[in-house]
Amino acid sequence: MEIQKKEFAVCDECGSLFIKGSSQMMALCPECAHILYGYPNCPHHFQNGRCIHCYWDGSESDYITHLKNMRENDP
Repeated sequence: MEIQKKEFAVCDECGSLFIKGSSQMMALCPECAHILYGYPNCPHHFQNGRCIHCYWDGSESDYITHLKNMRENDP
């Protein structure tokens, strides 16, 4: 069986490592691509501080946190 080597990228918005190909945007992790542009998000499942699907570490930029708070408080 061949072991597939995963390639990683660093998200331009939150700074987390993520697996290339797990996001529809090359420079954004799935979480940031979802919040900023509405792309489908990863079904995150965290083990040892990272999502097992996309490798996102849960980081959020101040801007992403602000957008999430605005959406939660929007009537």
